[in-house]
Amino acid sequence: MVLSPRLEISQKQKLMMNPQMRQAIELLQLTNIQLADMLKREMEQNPFLAFDAAHFRESGNGEAPRAVTVDGTSGAGLSDKIEAVRVDFAEGESGDVAAMLENRAAEESGLTPHILRQIAEEIGDRDIAALAVELTGWLDEDGYLRESDDEICATLGVDRGLLHETLKQICNFTPAGVFARNLADCLRLQLLAAGNWTPTHQALLDNLDILGRGDMAALAKAMNVSADDIAPYLQAVRALDPRPAAGFETDTSGPAQPDVIVLEGDGGWQAYLNEDSLPSVLVLERDWEDMAARKITDEERKFMKTNVQSARWLKKATQQRAATLLRVARAIVAHQQAFFTGGMAALEPMGLRDIAEAIDMHESTVSRSVAGKLVQTANGQFSLRDLFSSAIGAEAGGNSKTASAQAVRARIAELVTNEAAPDGVLSDDALVALLADGGVVMARRTVAKYRKALNIPSSAQRRRAAKIARAADS
Repeated sequence: MVLSPRLEISQKQKLMMNPQMRQAIELLQLTNIQLADMLKREMEQNPFLAFDAAHFRESGNGEAPRAVTVDGTSGAGLSDKIEAVRVDFAEGESGDVAAMLENRAAEESGLTPHILRQIAEEIGDRDIAALAVELTGWLDEDGYLRESDDEICATLGVDRGLLHETLKQICNFTPAGVFARNLADCLRLQLLAAGNWTPTHQALLDNLDILGRGDMAALAKAMNVSADDIAPYLQAVRALDPRPAAGFETDTSGPAQPDVIVLEGDGGWQAYLNEDSLPSVLVLERDWEDMAARKITDEERKFMKTNVQSARWLKKATQQRAATLLRVARAIVAHQQAFFTGGMAALEPMGLRDIAEAIDMHESTVSRSVAGKLVQTANGQFSLRDLFSSAIGAEAGGNSKTASAQAVRARIAELVTNEAAPDGVLSDDALVALLADGGVVMARRTVAKYRKALNIPSSAQRRRAAKIARAADS
C-alpha cells in the first residue's frame, strides 16, 4: 500500500462578529456595578480613558462634561446626544463566537464567565451556543435553571428540539449539577459526572421526600434494596453538592445597587436609569492632542492612536448601552403598569417578543439588556427578568382570561396564606375552583405543580401540621 499526500477542503460555519460588536454585547449584558469594575480595569491600561469627572479634571482637561441623564439626553458640554440605536447582535457577520465568549470571560471570575468559556470551547453549533448563552443568564444563585420548558420556549421563542439539544450539552458542564431543574436532577447530574449513577441511585433520588421524613424502611422498599444495603447509597448522595454554584459566589455584603428605578408620576409609572451607579466614560482628548504634536516614533504614535480610538469607542458603546437599557426598561414598565401598583398578583403576561416588537428591537438584545439587571420599585427590588412571565389560563371560546404564571403563583400563595387551618385548608381542587372564580381556568395538575414549586405542602400535610400546632397550643 502506497501512502501519498492528499489535500482536502472542508467548510465550517461560525458565528462571526467584529471586536466592536463583541464589546457592545459584553457591555449590554453587564450590570452597572460590573460595568464600573470593567471600566476601572480599562482605565488602568488606556492613558486616554477617564472613568469619572474627578479623574478628568486631574488630568488637566478642564471641567468634565456631565454624565448621561436619565431621559437619554446629555448634559451641558457633552457633544454627542445619545440616540436609541437598534443593535441586532444576533445577525453579526464578522468575528468569532468563540473569541467573543472568551473575551467576555477572560478576565472575570464567577459562574457566568466560567460557563461562557465552556460554551466557547465545547459548542460549535451557532444556534445551540446562542441559546446556551441566554440560558446562562437564567441560572439562579444555586446554579439551577428553575423555569419549565414551556416557560423557556414561550419566553425565548425557541422550539423544544433546540432547547433539549442545548440542555443535553450544557448539563455536562462544570461544576457538575449546573443547569439542573431541581434538587434530584442536580444530584443525578453529579452522579453521572462521577460515573457513580445506577438505577438504584435514581430510585433514591426519586424518593427524596421519603428520605426527608427519615423513613428508612419505606425508602429501602422504594429502592428495592434491604435496609442493611442502603447505607452506601445514602453516603454517595450526601457527599454531593446541592448548590453547585455556591463556590462561585461573590461578596454580597454591600447593598445591591439597582440599575433601573421606577417612580410614579402624573402619567403613571416611569423607568429611569440609576445615575448613582451608572458610570460614564470620558476621553482625554487634550492629552491626545498634546502627545500627537510631539516628536515621537511611529510605533509610539500607533500605540497612542489605537488607545484613543479605543477610548472613543468605549465611550460611544457605554452611551449606547444606557440608551438601549432605558428603552427596554421603559417598554417593560409601560406593559406592566398594574404590577407596580398591585404587586406580583397583578403581573401581566409578557414575553421577550412583546417588548422587542414594541420598540423594534431583536429579542436577543432585549434578553441581554435585562440579564442580571435589578429594578427598584415601590414594592421592593426585583430582577427585570422577573417581570417576564408566560400566559396561562385561557380557553378558546370560553369566559376565562389569561394571567401570567407569576401572578397565578402569587394568587395561590395568597390563598394558602389566608386559609383557615385546619378546618379550612384548601385542597388543590379548591384552589382550582377559586382561581376559576377569578377568571383563570387551570388544570388541577398545573395548580399542584405551582404549589410544589412554591414549596407549599399538600392540603393533607398542612391540615396535619395545623392540628399538631393547635394541640400544642391547647
